[in-house]
Amino acid sequence: MDLERGECFGFLGFEFRYLRGQSGAMRPHYTPKLKKRTALVRALKEVFRRHRSQPIERVIGLINPVLRGWVNYFAVGHSSECFSFIKDWVEKKVRRHLAHAQKRKGFDWNDGIGGGCTTL
Repeated sequence: MDLERGECFGFLGFEFRYLRGQSGAMRPHYTPKLKKRTALVRALKEVFRRHRSQPIERVIGLINPVLRGWVNYFAVGHSSECFSFIKDWVEKKVRRHLAHAQKRKGFDWNDGIGGGCTTL
């Protein structure tokens, strides 16, 4: 494995590679593997699916320890891009769960909040 030529390898859920930093020097760069992110999303999706009719407080109570452990494990690497993807995905699922509890559908512009666009 020659990291100098741009090759990478996976170890303990991270993908390791060598990248050129802002100063021009080569430095190690390690991010969570896409496979691990997909496994987390699948596990969270199962919790949301299994507890569809439950109050959101209970669902959040179930997913928080999973998210907290995952974030603590991968916090040592360059994980901000992966974390923001997970954050956006979880926020969308929570909004959808709340909308389903209120018998509302979708994330449309005309969803009853503000009345949507009007033309003059």
